[in-house]
Amino acid sequence: MFKRKFGFAIVALLMTVALVLGGCTKDKSPKDALQASMSKSADIKSYNFKGSMVFEDFNFPAEGDSAAEAAAVLNLMKSAELSWTGAYRADPMMMELNLQLALKGDLAITFNVPVVMTEKKIWVKIPNIPMLPIPETVKDKFVELDLEELAKESGQPLPNMDVAKSQKFSNDVMGILFKHLDEKTYLKSIKVKDAALPSDVNASQVVQFHLDQSQLEGFVNAVVEKIAPEIFELLSTNAEYRDMMQLKQEDLDEMKKDLEEVKSGEVSKTIDEIKKELKKLDITANFGIDKKDYPIYTDAKISAAIESEDLTGSVAIKIVSQTTGINEEPKFEIGEPKAEEVVTMEEVQAEMGGMFGGFEEEF
Repeated sequence: MFKRKFGFAIVALLMTVALVLGGCTKDKSPKDALQASMSKSADIKSYNFKGSMVFEDFNFPAEGDSAAEAAAVLNLMKSAELSWTGAYRADPMMMELNLQLALKGDLAITFNVPVVMTEKKIWVKIPNIPMLPIPETVKDKFVELDLEELAKESGQPLPNMDVAKSQKFSNDVMGILFKHLDEKTYLKSIKVKDAALPSDVNASQVVQFHLDQSQLEGFVNAVVEKIAPEIFELLSTNAEYRDMMQLKQEDLDEMKKDLEEVKSGEVSKTIDEIKKELKKLDITANFGIDKKDYPIYTDAKISAAIESEDLTGSVAIKIVSQTTGINEEPKFEIGEPKAEEVVTMEEVQAEMGGMFGGFEEEF
């Protein structure tokens, strides 16, 4: 009898261990995996990043008197690739971003725009573009933007640079989004080996989001009826989020009113009209998540084709983003500019003859 009980105990123990180990290696459901990675992202205090955006298709026939100029712009867009690298640290806050624009074809050119940001200042390096007459006095210099001074001059509050708070707001919004979207309709897990990830992406799970024309009406209805109202409620009950978004309660009240009018209108009729002109819509995004639940990789492809009286053509964009060195010492390649490397906006305007005039008004 004792031996039988002891045998059952051993079997039960082995089964328990097997279940625990299985739970450690088994993939979460697509929705649970994304929500876990969003929650985990709130713990990220530093990282390096890189990414790119490419127009894989940009085909809108040019017509009229400016057809030649428009065609030239379209060809330029087709050959353009925007890429970026950078690093971020939460405390003390510092972010650097090196933007690179590469244009191919007969007028092949590549130029970089380094940007460095702290809590109260932004420095933008003047790009050395061969076709522009950049004076030697400002070439390779950083234009300094003092956010506090700009806020005083404009009468607007200092822009909120709290990345952690922005991330929390993003997590809350995404949580609302996924709560109301049907997992089986929009999400699925795909095998890591089938996701065509770069060799340096060490993902343990990949979740794919997909939306096309056939799902458009359901998606819009979910946004109008459930997602948007709950996001407005989130903003209404959180003053910090409103301040971060520079929204007032009356702004939200007006948005809610507009939404009610949309809800009471004929949404399905509007969607039917859109479908008549939207000949193709396909949005596919893959999210790579590592074994610690950190989001480390995203690639998204958006393609659409339109056929209407006003506009006919197609477009396809691919965006890739990758995060590395999470919560490690970030690798800053630029660093905060030295005094001799910095010029004011006024000095740039004087040297460039007003070429950059009005730029500071955007901040």
